[in-house]
Amino acid sequence: MALQSPASEEAKGPWREADQEQQERVGSPEPEPEPEPEPVPVPPPEPQPEPQPEPQPLPDPAPLPELEFEPEPVREPEPTPTVETRGTARGFQPPEGGFGWMVVFAATWCNGSIFGIQNSFGILYSMLLQEEREKNRQVEFQAAWVGALSMGMIFFCSPIVSIFTDRLGCRITATAGAAVAFIGLHTSSFTSSQDTPSKRGVHTLCQRFLAQLRKYFNMRVFRQRTYRIWAFGIAAAALGYFVPYVHLMKYVEEEFLEIKQTWVLLVCIGATSGLGRLVSGRVSDSIPGLKKIYLQVISFLLLGLMSMMIPLCRGFGGLIVVCLFLGLCDGFFITIMAPIAFELVGPMQASQAIGYLLGMMALPMIAGPPIAGLLRNCFGDYHVAFYFAGVPPIVGAVILLFVPLMHQRMFKKEQRDSSKDKMLTPDPDPNGELLPGSPTPEEPI
Repeated sequence: MALQSPASEEAKGPWREADQEQQERVGSPEPEPEPEPEPVPVPPPEPQPEPQPEPQPLPDPAPLPELEFEPEPVREPEPTPTVETRGTARGFQPPEGGFGWMVVFAATWCNGSIFGIQNSFGILYSMLLQEEREKNRQVEFQAAWVGALSMGMIFFCSPIVSIFTDRLGCRITATAGAAVAFIGLHTSSFTSSQDTPSKRGVHTLCQRFLAQLRKYFNMRVFRQRTYRIWAFGIAAAALGYFVPYVHLMKYVEEEFLEIKQTWVLLVCIGATSGLGRLVSGRVSDSIPGLKKIYLQVISFLLLGLMSMMIPLCRGFGGLIVVCLFLGLCDGFFITIMAPIAFELVGPMQASQAIGYLLGMMALPMIAGPPIAGLLRNCFGDYHVAFYFAGVPPIVGAVILLFVPLMHQRMFKKEQRDSSKDKMLTPDPDPNGELLPGSPTPEEPI
């Protein structure tokens, strides 16, 4: 076989390499593919903090315009509150614009004038007897009606005044009452007889007036049994309450002829009455509930005993001691009346409750002095009259003793009824409260 030249081998160089590769593929077996490795989970890259921008220098502020400031005023230190400015230093406005003291003074002046005239009627009674004894030998009975009616009308008008107070207020009612009192006192100085032609017209006017006011009366206070007992007891005691004020001066003139300064007895009654009003208010504040009524019981007992001791006094000094106790009992009795009414009927009905009480006291107070004057005409002296005056306060004190007992009994009864109501109430469901929206056990499902 002839040898090939290298030139020819070079000529078929690229194809020769391709043939050799094909022969190698045919002669040698194909290698098996290697298994691919499982990918390893790569944790996510942590977020890199954003680069913060570098702080840039602030621009230079523009120059502010010059402002002109006014100088602040110098504040003076606040004055120390005194007695006059203590109420207004903290913004508190006193009642009546700071003139409350004037209201208190006016009320004191009016009450002192009216009740001072009534309590000193014994002097007027002696003057009436001197002027009218020549015309009528039984003048004691008739002259006693003057003081009894004047004092009784004060109490008789109390229910009507309480209605006006609730409707119009205290100021208008008090001003109108003071005007009527002034006119009555002024015109009575020109009257020389008890009979006046206008009696029938005034009686008719009062009937029409009371008929229109009937609808304003609140009678619910009488539904309470304790109030009824209390009001009846005080009304019974009032039958002899005003007798010493009317007949004491005349009794001293008849029994102690050498004594000329009989007005000292009235001063003693008035002084201790004022003292009793001050002390009783302080004492009643320390006594809780209806136990305050025991102070009235003691006052009425002492008042009745002192009235009975007036005929037993054989000296003027003994009469002074008796009058001191009379005034003290009067102060205690009057002052505790309003707190007891508050305890019995509450603050909303206390005004009319006190008005009704004073109205009930009017009739026995009107009847007491004339009855004592009638006894003086029958027996010839005042001994039986003062014994009679001491009985009604003692009876009233005994009646008042039942008020706390009745109140305690009613309170226990209410507690017993409330406990029965709790026992009769149905027990709750043993399964607990029903779910919202579920029917009640009584309803059919």
